[in-house]
Amino acid sequence: MKKFLATALLALAVPCMSANAAATLKPFTANYQMARSGDVIGDATFSLRPAAGGWEYDQTTRGTHGVAALAAANVEESSLLQDTDGVLQLRSYRYRMSTLLKSSNRSVDVDPATRSIVIRNKKREQSFPFQAGVLDQNSVTLAIARDLADGKRGTLSYPVATRSSVEIQRYVVGKEQMLTVPAGSLRTLVVTRQRDTPNGRVTAYWFGMDNGYVPVRIVQNEPNGESWQASLVSVVR
Repeated sequence: MKKFLATALLALAVPCMSANAAATLKPFTANYQMARSGDVIGDATFSLRPAAGGWEYDQTTRGTHGVAALAAANVEESSLLQDTDGVLQLRSYRYRMSTLLKSSNRSVDVDPATRSIVIRNKKREQSFPFQAGVLDQNSVTLAIARDLADGKRGTLSYPVATRSSVEIQRYVVGKEQMLTVPAGSLRTLVVTRQRDTPNGRVTAYWFGMDNGYVPVRIVQNEPNGESWQASLVSVVR
């Protein structure tokens, strides 16, 4: 559960966007049902709202069923972003995972003045050169959705600060598909993460084409055969 929460399901929701160029971010709250290998294990709530000089993108994920509930597993993420001429730029990112037995924290701070990106993971601190348009793994979904709303297709690339590096992540836009989730039957566009070094993990996103490219479903298949899934329940704007 920990790996999935940290990489896939915690980047689920995006705002309603128009089909015009440089689609505009709009405040929202979205709710998702989370499942592991077909069994419901929890829920997630994501919210985007204006903040000083930009936007704040928060998520809370709770274990509500099975082992996740017994462990009182919770994950909180918060991203502060600037939106300049249609380009999202990370300012700071905070992550906290907690259970009854342990907790974990990490952060990213981006400083254009000092031309640096500082990643802190537990007691380790790393500094990387500044990159324009850098995002975190919580907010990269916002950039994908905006590009889809702007009509971009093919392979989409973004600089992303992970827990230990700044890397270019690539996402391949695929075909249209109809999906039925708790929120209803929705027309979607599938986007698959393209990894430079195949490790058996496959991550796919289905963005709603008629709801402003809010993700309708995210699925991550692990090398060990486990499958993790997030399904859209509702969106409030």
